[in-house]
Amino acid sequence: MTSFPALAEQAWSLRFTDPGEASALAGQLTGADAAQRAQAQVVQGFLLWRAGDLLRSLEQVTQAEATLRDLNDERWLARALSMQAVLLGDVGEGERALRILQEELELVRRIGDTEMEASANNDFGVQIAWDDPERALQYYQRAYDLLDRADPPCPSIQGIAALNMAEVYLQRQQLELGDALTERGGQLLHQAQAWSFWPFYVSLRATCLTREGRFDEARTLIREAFTRLGDHQSAAGQPGPDPIESVQMLRTTAARTEYDSGHPDRALAWLRDMETWPGTRSELKIEYLDLRASIQAELGDHAAAYRSVRQLLDVSRTRHAYERDAQIKSLEVLHRTDMALQRSREAEQAAQHLREHLTQLQTLKGQLEKLSTTDELTGLGNRRQFEHDRALLHPDDAVLVIDIDYFKHVNDTHGHSAGDVTLREVADRISGALRRSDRAYRYGGEEFTVILRGVGNTHVLEVSERIRVAVAAAPITAIHDTVTVSVGAAVVGQRSPDEILGAADRALYRAKNSGRNRTSVEPAHPPGGTRPGHPGAHATGIGRAGLGTDRQNP
Repeated sequence: MTSFPALAEQAWSLRFTDPGEASALAGQLTGADAAQRAQAQVVQGFLLWRAGDLLRSLEQVTQAEATLRDLNDERWLARALSMQAVLLGDVGEGERALRILQEELELVRRIGDTEMEASANNDFGVQIAWDDPERALQYYQRAYDLLDRADPPCPSIQGIAALNMAEVYLQRQQLELGDALTERGGQLLHQAQAWSFWPFYVSLRATCLTREGRFDEARTLIREAFTRLGDHQSAAGQPGPDPIESVQMLRTTAARTEYDSGHPDRALAWLRDMETWPGTRSELKIEYLDLRASIQAELGDHAAAYRSVRQLLDVSRTRHAYERDAQIKSLEVLHRTDMALQRSREAEQAAQHLREHLTQLQTLKGQLEKLSTTDELTGLGNRRQFEHDRALLHPDDAVLVIDIDYFKHVNDTHGHSAGDVTLREVADRISGALRRSDRAYRYGGEEFTVILRGVGNTHVLEVSERIRVAVAAAPITAIHDTVTVSVGAAVVGQRSPDEILGAADRALYRAKNSGRNRTSVEPAHPPGGTRPGHPGAHATGIGRAGLGTDRQNP
């Protein structure tokens, strides 16, 4: 009979390749001692996270972390800390996630766990990727290099690190590096049979192929991925929720490929009935509802597109409420961590380690507070954050300036409290209409800005229009009436970071003077200028717009 410690290690090793068997093995540990039960909770927490159940996952790893600290089980404590950091990052608690990752890194370096050290470096990169992609790339590279000399090897985590690097390079238009790392990541995931993350590779590779017009090769890749996933399900019996999620991701990738190749009918067929699937993670729902609304609008079915946008808003609101609940739950994590660190001061060796750890955390906290960049009322990035991000724009990025129409009338008629509610709800609708790669900011007063990553001249109007329509889709709760926005947009192209905001402002001025509730796009270049020839390379890009430069809501 396999011993309980061996069962726990086996369950952990199968979390990527066979989540169903990992869950079954963890279930056998319910009658074991406290240490093995805590180890089983870490495995179950990972599987619940992959299934999208953040609250239950956080409960499992929080309970496990307290037990593992008391028992001084450092290897499994590091795994629990890794899960806590990932979960806190998923619910928007980036600062707390970084604090826990720092503790995990110190722990795994001390005990010599190369796999978990690589995992922590990769997770560090994920947490800071939006604000500092260059530094994130260094963490991904460090994770990849650590596993080059790991014994035993860990191709699953190394493959994920390779794909994360590939995504950064593709966003920066360093296509040769991005393509090579995409292929390397796919090879490593295939070697590990880590099918949970296989759709990530397929999505990036399909993006590379469609960028080059190799649509049939992209379709073949997606078909082979469905076949491989089917073989895995047959071999594994009942592998749990992850294959369902993988199928959803592959179908969304297939739909985007057909859309980009000029076949919106085929794209829509891939997305049909997905909203009725049980247990779908909210971020996946947001992605395919966003894509479906764009396809329906292009096909001229505006009623269906409106319904999809309404569903998208509902899912976004539910996701935000769920994240708030998880954030409250996360306070328990910090309380338990603080109590454990306080107890550790009784031992001289632990006290020395704690002083070093707290010094590093204080330094990190000071840096993060210094760079505080969130608007208190709306939760969006503030003007300071926008100015920072504007300096890092690429030629295919775009800037939008969005102004609420007749906002002074809202304040004068309904009062400033209603005005604040209006600002918050408009901010939520703008955020809900964005892709994962984009970011919204409150620039000041009733004015917002948005950075669209890799949208290019082809898609900027379509994404801008989606934002404008989303704002007016439903009444504001505090005034029982709808509000509209005017949108000015400009693609960076040859413009400097200082020039791009002025270009978007000029477009906003035209939209206002043309009657408001409009989108206006500043021409990409002065008359006679040249236009960039490379398309956007981000995996979550939306298809073609096919609209005029200025468009009013019908």
